[in-house]
Amino acid sequence: MGILTRATRNLARRKTRALIVIIALSLALTLLIILPPSIDARQVLTQKVINSIIFSDGWINSTVTLSATEIQCDYPPPYLSSTISISDVNLPQPLMNESLYDKISSIPDVTSIVPTLDVLSTANRSYDIYGVPLDNVSLTEDPSILPSNITAGRNLRVGDSGVVILDEETAKNFSVSIGGTVSISGRNLTVVGIEGFEPQGYQAIMSLTDAQAITNATGEASSYLLFVDNMDNVNTVVSRISSLDPNLQVSDGLSQLDAAQPLESQINELSQSAQNNLNQIQATGLVEIGIAIIADVAIILFIMLYSVRERTKEIGTLKAMGASNITVLGQFMFEGVLLSVIAAVAAIAVGVFGVPTLSSLLLPTPQQVGVNPETLPNGTVILQRMTWGSKPFLGSGSNVISASITPEIMLIGLGAAVLLGALGSLYPALKAARTRPAEAMRYE
Repeated sequence: MGILTRATRNLARRKTRALIVIIALSLALTLLIILPPSIDARQVLTQKVINSIIFSDGWINSTVTLSATEIQCDYPPPYLSSTISISDVNLPQPLMNESLYDKISSIPDVTSIVPTLDVLSTANRSYDIYGVPLDNVSLTEDPSILPSNITAGRNLRVGDSGVVILDEETAKNFSVSIGGTVSISGRNLTVVGIEGFEPQGYQAIMSLTDAQAITNATGEASSYLLFVDNMDNVNTVVSRISSLDPNLQVSDGLSQLDAAQPLESQINELSQSAQNNLNQIQATGLVEIGIAIIADVAIILFIMLYSVRERTKEIGTLKAMGASNITVLGQFMFEGVLLSVIAAVAAIAVGVFGVPTLSSLLLPTPQQVGVNPETLPNGTVILQRMTWGSKPFLGSGSNVISASITPEIMLIGLGAAVLLGALGSLYPALKAARTRPAEAMRYE
């Protein structure tokens, strides 16, 4: 108890110096406390961007590079029309009806059609409704219409009805988990799966019939994927479909194969750029953490060395009165640790309230560029570069860096403060413990 009392009393006698040291230490410890969660938050955000870019690569492989006997047709989105103003970009996707479906089905050489329905979000609904046919033929011909990144629960199955798969953000907004029920336009659906991310944003994915009923689009679809019996007949079928309605957007694998390679090259470049950005963030963070550790140890080391020199006679008196080397060692080490712990408490307080601001000042901003594959009316596929704005792109979830100081980080910070305080005061404490009483009493 004597060691603790003397150490505390010594710090109290030198309040101004102790306060200055605590402020300096708290700055270094603040870096140690806020940098790890800030790096993790940036890593999570950048990884979502990379995952989205990888998903786009998969989309190109499965959709852009259609097989030689596949044809995709739909009406171009309204925002691609030159007659649509910027204020009308949320106009609904034009749909194809049963009569067009029957006409296309009757075209010779068309073996099957897979319809899908994609209804965009509205002012009252923050997610798209995506309906897919859940029959053996459709899922055998085009299994890619099903979600590909189920993180909880299961995927949709043949014959499913009254069930839905939500992306993670939409499930959070509904406050629902696997087995829960959501109501969409008055229709109750059971959540059977949660999807990690979706390239088109937030979605509720269900059977085509459920989607048609919810959106009052019975018998309608936003896209048809056609399969032709022979690739020699593809151009003929494309021509016949186009003659049914000149407004239709028709694309086939033959016209897009040449575009696939440069598109994938662009995606690979963006993915590598995002990874390089993440590596830069991690390297910068590690350098700053190293500087903070060195600064913390150095501050403790120099202030305790100065304290030992200043109190040489006091040390001699203590040893002349019978204080052991362990007692003197413990007193000075406890002083160093106590300074570091007080600074750590102050650093935690600063970190809890200032981590978003300080994080943005200390670390580079994560890569903020993504891609969105887009099919033009003439069938050409392009990659649109997208930046984070009010709505996340490619299902990235958020453009906000939500780093936070958790209780675990607080405990680690306190532990680091104790360790660094002990390391910094070890040499000065050993020097004090080895001081001979006779030499100390003669010290001026």
